[in-house]
Amino acid sequence: MDDKMNDQHIETAIRGFIATDLLYSEEGFPHSDDVSLIRERIIDSLGVVELAAFLSRRFGVRVEQSEVRPENFDTVTRLAAFVRLKQSAASPEPVPAN
Repeated sequence: MDDKMNDQHIETAIRGFIATDLLYSEEGFPHSDDVSLIRERIIDSLGVVELAAFLSRRFGVRVEQSEVRPENFDTVTRLAAFVRLKQSAASPEPVPAN
């Protein structure tokens, strides 16, 4: 499977969580991945906390309180980039073959 296609599962899961668990929508996430979730009042501060818990549960990343800021949590795109960064930081470095 193409890496770019495989990567899209993160955005898909985030959009799905926001739609069903925060917006209570059965019709999916109606916004672009770059829309500001906070400025457009799509989510509130409690929604941000719920998103942090979701990212931890779903993707196995540890979200520190200091990381919960607009640079990481304001758009679906930023959330997905944050998850990828945390996952790559947690991945062990490959050991060179002798």
